[in-house]
Amino acid sequence: MARVLLIDDDQSNLHFMQQLLRMDGHELTWAADGQQGIALVKQFRPELIICDVIMPHLGGYAVLETVRADRQFAEIPVLLFSAAMDEEARAMGLRRGATEVLAKPFDLEQLRSAIRRCLGQERP
Repeated sequence: MARVLLIDDDQSNLHFMQQLLRMDGHELTWAADGQQGIALVKQFRPELIICDVIMPHLGGYAVLETVRADRQFAEIPVLLFSAAMDEEARAMGLRRGATEVLAKPFDLEQLRSAIRRCLGQERP
């Protein structure tokens, strides 16, 4: 499967997504904020980044912009998610370069499907 970097400051979200990703056979590392996540992008070299939008220190949009600005990592698919994800916020995430955008709460199949689309394993 894929190397996945999960960035979220909410422990319950981290736990839920870690279980799902491991169950699906992905290699996983995680960060509790965007600054830590950016450092892990350089070390872990993920094939997919799953990132919360609203976090302290450095939010998901800033993580996305940092990744997209670095030619070495610009092509990594980024799945953004947030509880504050309305249609306007979703469109903004896609305009900024997110591969997929999910609104919380989401269920297992929504997340799995979004991951498969990000990895090119499923058509939109």
